[in-house]
Amino acid sequence: MERLSGENSVDIKLRVLRVSDVTQGYVNWFKDKEVVKFSNNQHRKFTLEGQQEYVDSCLKDGNTELYGIFDNDFHIGNIVISGLKSKQKRAEIGFVIGEKSYWNKGIMTSMISQIIVLSKNIYNLNKLFSYSIPSNIGGIKVLEKNNFIQEGILKDHVLLNNKYEDELCYSLILL
Repeated sequence: MERLSGENSVDIKLRVLRVSDVTQGYVNWFKDKEVVKFSNNQHRKFTLEGQQEYVDSCLKDGNTELYGIFDNDFHIGNIVISGLKSKQKRAEIGFVIGEKSYWNKGIMTSMISQIIVLSKNIYNLNKLFSYSIPSNIGGIKVLEKNNFIQEGILKDHVLLNNKYEDELCYSLILL
């Protein structure tokens, strides 16, 4: 995959996540309230063994591809594409940078751009979509910078931080 190089000689790359990439540090992302603030993951319990099983299932099922984002060999985030076997040729993406020191550096915008290329050229998808709550400004910016458009609003659709939130649906037509 293409590498993103920037200040402080950061060498960012995207590749399919392997079971051996699952570390306790990765699991700990999902215990950090800031990291899961905009995610349903705040309602889940994460363990090393559970994440290893999840990554293994993604590798085997063919319907979900889980990509890791790495600075050299340091795992900093993930992008998941779900629905690859859809007859409709559409898939949902979700993304996280779990290492907070990498936030607000344009990394996810660049990585989603790479996912768009893969979605067209490798997975032959017609459409990508993603959901975000309105207060997730960073996530919305990532989508909009990659030409996703807001298609709709699901009112009081998701319970986050003990409050029902609207969920915005964003999509990108690929073909």
